[in-house]
Amino acid sequence: MPVYKDKQRGTWYYAKSVKTSDGKYKQLKKRGFKKKKDAQEAENEAVREFSDESNLTFKELSLEYLTWYEKRRKESSVKVIRNILHNHLIPEFGGKETKKITPRDVMKYQNKIIDDYAGDFLDKIHTTLSALFNYGIRTEVITTNPAKIAGNFPKKKKSRINFWELDEFRQFIEVVEEEPYRTFFFTLYYSGARKGELLALTWNDILFDQNSIDINKTLDYKGNRTSTKTDSSTRVLLMPGFVMDMLRELKPSYAKDDYVVFGDFYDVISTTTLDRRYAKFIKESGVKRIVMHEFRHSHASYLINEGVTPGVVAERLGHKSVATTLDTYSHLYPDKQIEAVARMENDF
Repeated sequence: MPVYKDKQRGTWYYAKSVKTSDGKYKQLKKRGFKKKKDAQEAENEAVREFSDESNLTFKELSLEYLTWYEKRRKESSVKVIRNILHNHLIPEFGGKETKKITPRDVMKYQNKIIDDYAGDFLDKIHTTLSALFNYGIRTEVITTNPAKIAGNFPKKKKSRINFWELDEFRQFIEVVEEEPYRTFFFTLYYSGARKGELLALTWNDILFDQNSIDINKTLDYKGNRTSTKTDSSTRVLLMPGFVMDMLRELKPSYAKDDYVVFGDFYDVISTTTLDRRYAKFIKESGVKRIVMHEFRHSHASYLINEGVTPGVVAERLGHKSVATTLDTYSHLYPDKQIEAVARMENDF
C-alpha cells in the first residue's frame, strides 16, 4: 500500500480511505514515522483493526458496552441494562454483524414485542438499544444509529395493569398438582414477591415460627444470588397459614438451612424450566395469560380489594414509597373514593 514522504519534516505518513458499512468513506491517517517500512506496517495494522472492529457482532458489541457501562453506573442501573441485553436484545440480534442491522430490523423487532410488555418497559428496551448503537458510533464500529432512525415505540396511554382476580388464580392453580410448582405459585400469588426473590429463598429464610418469609436476596439472570433490587425490597412478609403449611410439607427431612426452597439441595429450578411449566399450566387451565411478574399486580389487586391501605401494599411489594404504589395502582382505587365520599356525606 502506498505511503507518503513528508518533505518538510523528513518523516513518513499514511493516508488511506476505507469504506464504511453505510457506503461512505473514512480516512485513516497518521504521521511521524521515521522509516517508510514503519509507516507501511502501521497502515496495514490500522486497516486490519478497522476491519475487525467494523465486523463486530451485536453480541460482541453488547458485552463491550456492558463492561463500559458497569464501570460508570450504579449496580441497580446495571442490573436493568444487563437484563435487557441478555434476555431481550442479544437473543434477537446477537449473531448479526452490528453494521448490518438496519432500521427495518429494529422496526420488525418492535412489532414482535409491542404487545408483550408495558409501555415503560418497551421504552427502556428502545433507549438501551439506541444507547448501544451510539456507543458503537463513538467507538467507530458503525456510523449510524438504526434505532434512532426507526424511532421509539409509539407512545401509548398508560394501560391498565394485567392481573388475575382470585377466581382466576383458583382456576389456574387447580391444574397445578406437581411440586414444587404448586407451592411456588401459591407463594408467588400471596406474597407479591418477585420471581427471582422466591427462587433465591433458602430454608433459613422461611420463618415457620413467625408465619413469615424473609426476602433478603434475589436471583440474577445468571442464576447467582445477589442483593435485592433496592433496600426497600429487603422485607419480611407475613404469610397465610395455609401457604406456610404447604412450605412445611415441601421441606424435606434432610434439608439444611442453606438448601434452596424451590429446587434440590443447592440447585434452584431453572427459569427456563419454570417458564415452560408455567406456559403448560396456563394452557391446561384455560385462564387468560399474564406474565409471571404480574403475579405482583395480582397480589396488589387482591389486597386493595380487601381494603388494605396503600402503605401496607407498598410495604409488601417492597416499593420505595407509597407514591410509587399509588401511581402504579391508582386505577384500582375508584370504589374506595366513592366509599370515602359517602362517609363525608354524613358529616353535616
